[in-house]
Amino acid sequence: MEGTPESASFLSAKGAVDAVDALVEGFVTEQRAQSIAAEYPEVAESVVAWIREAACARHWPRVERLANLAAALQAPGLGETLREILDADVPELNNEDLVDILGQIRATDAAASLYRAAERSVQVDAPAYWLCQKVIASLSEIATREALGYVRNMTASRWPDVVRWHAAVELGAEEELGFDEGRMLE
Repeated sequence: MEGTPESASFLSAKGAVDAVDALVEGFVTEQRAQSIAAEYPEVAESVVAWIREAACARHWPRVERLANLAAALQAPGLGETLREILDADVPELNNEDLVDILGQIRATDAAASLYRAAERSVQVDAPAYWLCQKVIASLSEIATREALGYVRNMTASRWPDVVRWHAAVELGAEEELGFDEGRMLE
C-alpha cells in the first residue's frame, strides 16, 4: 500500500486528526472550534468518524477531547455516536462529559441512555451523585416528554434523597413532592 493514493489519503487523515487533537484542550468554545475548523476544513465532516475510531482504539482521552470539539461544531451524528459510547459503560471514560454534551446538543435519542447511565452509577456516585445530577440536567435540557419522564422517575423513592431532590428541583416540583430543602442540603 505504501506509495498508493489510498495510503497517502490515510496518512493525510491521520495527520489531520493528530494535529486537530493537539489543538483541543478542555472546554472548547464555539469561537475556538470555528478557528480549528477554519485551519482544518475536514474537521466538520470527519470529527464524528474520528471519535468512533478513537473509541475503537480505546483512546478515551482523545474521544473526550474530540467530543468537546464536535459539540461546539454541532457535528452531525455526534449524539448517536456519544449515545453508543455511553451505553458501552466504559470505566476509563469520563461519562460526565458525555452526559453534559448529550444535553448540550439536545440529543433526543439519548434520553434512555442517559437514564441508564444514572441507574448504573447510583451505587458508586455517592455521596454527591454528580453523574446523576448531570443526567438530570441533560434530560431537562433535552426536554422531550420521554426525557422529562425520566427526570420524574428519578423523584421516586428508590433513588437516593439527593438525586430525588435534584430531579424535583429541575421539574419545579419540590413542594408538590414534599421535599424539605433544609433537610436535603444537610
